[in-house]
Amino acid sequence: IINMKNLFIYFSAIALLILGACDSLTPELDYQEEPALKSAKKVLNFRAHLSGENSMATGEAIFQLNTADMKLSYKLIVANLENVTMAHIHLAPKPGQSGPPVVWLYPSSPPPTLIEGTTNGILSEGMVEISQELVEAMYAGRTYVNVHTSAYPGGEINGWIEGNMPKGMN
Repeated sequence: IINMKNLFIYFSAIALLILGACDSLTPELDYQEEPALKSAKKVLNFRAHLSGENSMATGEAIFQLNTADMKLSYKLIVANLENVTMAHIHLAPKPGQSGPPVVWLYPSSPPPTLIEGTTNGILSEGMVEISQELVEAMYAGRTYVNVHTSAYPGGEINGWIEGNMPKGMN
């Protein structure tokens, strides 16, 4: 007999396997092959671990920024998420506060698009151009990923974006 606890353990184990493989899931970008761009000052990495207070869903957002052209590649991976409608990067006025969406991750632009049923795996991936101000906000702890669903229109899972600032970048 499958009960909720066993189901939760099963999906948690799957989520951990997915998240553990995230390094291999990082988008392969054309500019990675150029040695000059492998410098920490040219390619910056960010992550957000996603969870929710009243949800068994989890997720991971992986970002890589090419500072030469300010293109941010992303991969958004989720587990146990029901009826997804949209996902964004939000910009908060101060760390720990709520803020408006500034980058659409799913779909790539409005309007929201319902994915019926359970989503497990890659929800979205792509590349967007961002501003230096947004990069600074990411390092300042003022940005977060929020994934919205039919049951939680304000966001079911979210997580603050974190990155290690390379020496000499401030």
